[in-house]
Amino acid sequence: MKKPTSKYLQVVLFVLFCGWFLTPNAAAAPQVNSRYYCLMEGKTGQVLMGKNQDEKRPVASTTKIMTALVALEYAGLDEIATVSRNAQLTPEYAFDLREGQTLTIEELIKVALMRSANDAAVVLAEHITGDERFFAHLMSKKAWVLGAVNTHFENSSGLPSANSYSTAYDMALISRFAISHDYIAQTVSTIQSSFKHPSYNQPLTITNSNRLLSSLQGADGIKTGTTNAAGRCLAASATRDQRQLIAVCLKSGNRFGDGARLLEYGFSGYMPVKVIDRQVLFKTVKIFGGENLNIDLYPARTLYLWYDGEQPDIEKKVILDYAIKLPVQKDESLGMVSVYANGRYIDSIALVSGQTVKRGFWPQWLNRLIKGKTDLLAE
Repeated sequence: MKKPTSKYLQVVLFVLFCGWFLTPNAAAAPQVNSRYYCLMEGKTGQVLMGKNQDEKRPVASTTKIMTALVALEYAGLDEIATVSRNAQLTPEYAFDLREGQTLTIEELIKVALMRSANDAAVVLAEHITGDERFFAHLMSKKAWVLGAVNTHFENSSGLPSANSYSTAYDMALISRFAISHDYIAQTVSTIQSSFKHPSYNQPLTITNSNRLLSSLQGADGIKTGTTNAAGRCLAASATRDQRQLIAVCLKSGNRFGDGARLLEYGFSGYMPVKVIDRQVLFKTVKIFGGENLNIDLYPARTLYLWYDGEQPDIEKKVILDYAIKLPVQKDESLGMVSVYANGRYIDSIALVSGQTVKRGFWPQWLNRLIKGKTDLLAE
């Protein structure tokens, strides 16, 4: 058997070199310390990668993301809340708020999100409902409405509780919705700010507990959390080139390292692929009684999903109105397509008429009757 020539070996090495460096996705999957994590694309909610992302876990002070969200639904930023005796006695980490002191909702949310102040979270809850447990019930209901169906809260702070839990996926969903609120987005992206503590004449300077804000390009949120049961948790976000990603790591030995690696991989390892095209005909529906017997349906907008070389399982569920009443105007909605990726809901897009169809001379029922008679005669 002849030995490979030097020239032959050079060709093989060149091919291997090209296969390694010129593949569309050369980024290696990140090494993640956490056993419970989820990386989500912010615009679509598509899960890019995860591990045990639906397993129920305590989530510590990342709970306060929902606390802030619900508080802003029921109260204005300039409303004044009063610290109760119960709030003053809230265990650490607390910001030494005293019974009878007053603060605005804006300041309470700021110190709850940036410094994870448990007493501030309790003041928010009691101001809204008068009872922290009832406020936690509202938090749980809101989570369910958002699609975070494996989440239940028993307090507003994230302090250990027997029946408080969420998942990495649910916390990513909650985070995605929370940072759509301007004040929350502004607060969680702030590295340092002032806090008007009622015990001091001058505002205090507070620094965000999320270290990624000062170490990761484009980092803009969201919240840390730590308890013995939950371990070190992080809901992180970053935006680059108008694309935002969210990474949630629970019980991590290196939450900032995990969050950074997941976000970096999300930006470098995934490419957009068009799965719904506004310009491409989706379906043609036949009707009777119009000058045009067909209506072409087009998606109302384009949808991109993100691929890392492995195509997700895409499912499209269509609902159409087949009892169409004429006239139909161009761009009139006549149905809906819902898109799922790997079994998770992504988005619903209207299906609209591609043309105007006018009412015919005869009523639609008569057209159908005439067509039926014509078909019988033809037989």
